[in-house]
Amino acid sequence: MSKKNKKKLNLFSGIIGVIFNITLIIFSYLIINLDVLPTKYFSLLFSVLLIITFIFNLIIFIPKVKSKLKIGTDIFAILFSIVFGVGINYLYNTADFFNKITDSKYQVENYYVVVLDNGTYDNIKDLGNDNMGIFVSNTDTYKEAREKLLDKVKTKNKDYDDANKLANDLLKENVDAMFISETYKVALDEEVDEFKESTKIIDTISIKTENKDIVKDVKVTKEPFNIFVSGIDTYGKIANVSRSDVNMIMTVNPNTNEILLTSIPRDYYVQLNGTTGLKDKLTHAGIYGVDKSVKTLEDLFGIEINYYVRVNFTTLIDVVDVIGGIDVYSDATFVPWTDRTLKINKGMVHMDGKTALAFSRERYAYREGDRHRVKNQQDVITAIMNKILSSKTIISKYNSLLNTLDGSFQTNMDTKDLTSLIKKQLNDMSKWTITSQSVNGTDSSNYTYSYSKQKLYVMIPDMNTVTEATTKINEVLNKD
Repeated sequence: MSKKNKKKLNLFSGIIGVIFNITLIIFSYLIINLDVLPTKYFSLLFSVLLIITFIFNLIIFIPKVKSKLKIGTDIFAILFSIVFGVGINYLYNTADFFNKITDSKYQVENYYVVVLDNGTYDNIKDLGNDNMGIFVSNTDTYKEAREKLLDKVKTKNKDYDDANKLANDLLKENVDAMFISETYKVALDEEVDEFKESTKIIDTISIKTENKDIVKDVKVTKEPFNIFVSGIDTYGKIANVSRSDVNMIMTVNPNTNEILLTSIPRDYYVQLNGTTGLKDKLTHAGIYGVDKSVKTLEDLFGIEINYYVRVNFTTLIDVVDVIGGIDVYSDATFVPWTDRTLKINKGMVHMDGKTALAFSRERYAYREGDRHRVKNQQDVITAIMNKILSSKTIISKYNSLLNTLDGSFQTNMDTKDLTSLIKKQLNDMSKWTITSQSVNGTDSSNYTYSYSKQKLYVMIPDMNTVTEATTKINEVLNKD
């Protein structure tokens, strides 16, 4: 090879060497910072990388090395740079995901201005001096939202303490518009005939508040702990305040690799923590923030809940679709009440996200109603966990899963706790035993703390089943 060509090759090799070293440094920094690799894998990986780096740099940056050897090394350096680049993408996405889901400092409560869909109002300014019905809420954010409303528009206001009466007055045109929180609006969509189809939202006021710190930290790789799993009844952002439709305590023992899922019916009639007088449905605790749900369940079971996880309907649909569906046994054939376009047959059913959500929400197809629904929810969660934890799924769908969960999954568990659990699993590669239980009760109707003017369906707790469930939770927690 001529001196001129040799010079060009050395220049090319130098550029490749710089790229190789830069990608290696970034990759190394991210993997150290993320801290998910067990020591034995970490040591092996970096020993190999140090040897490769020394050899590559020695060959690439020494001018007198034979051309064929230098070209061969350049090719390998390019391939390694590509591998590091892919690794950087995975590691960056992982770190970014952990930071987002553990950012649980704030919650958002939305308030809507609602009018009839066939009316003449398209904007809040159109209301002028017309009649506005305002639902007076027990939440801390209500006063701030009302003040912002008055800054936007001047109307003739009438206060209501009965959301259903307000909804019916709007439908009968006794008021021109209504002002109500998103949580109560969702409930009215379900409970008042034709309300959802006959109304529209013309303005939204969002109130951002700081979440209360309710973490009770433990060494998650060595000490058992409880997680409150809340499935909220919205399709929007995970930070939004909403009723908690799925209420589950996940008891995790990292020493015995056991997970116990304890489901509590959404309509359980309980005393909300910090309240007096009327009891309420457990699902309504979510209206006042996730901390209210956690503390209420701690009161009910007499246990300590260390962390919480919140997911919404969007999460379930997208996750199931990304992992290619799940297989769940249905013990009945039915058309789901939440989606009349579907039909779920009896037997083992391969479900996409839309079907899995409808299956999880179904209660009218079963004689036991909500009792059966919590069983279905446990089956769906178990199927998702088993599939995600399989090596084939977690590797092939890794980035897609992170992107899917972005914005629809939230926890107050610290990033370091999450990464330490991953590190332990990678080190042990242990199989987990997942079992489930649920508490029971008696069907009834009663006034509630959140809806004090009308009777709603509630489930009176069977305290024997609560005691039995508590015993099993403590058994898992106390195993060595």
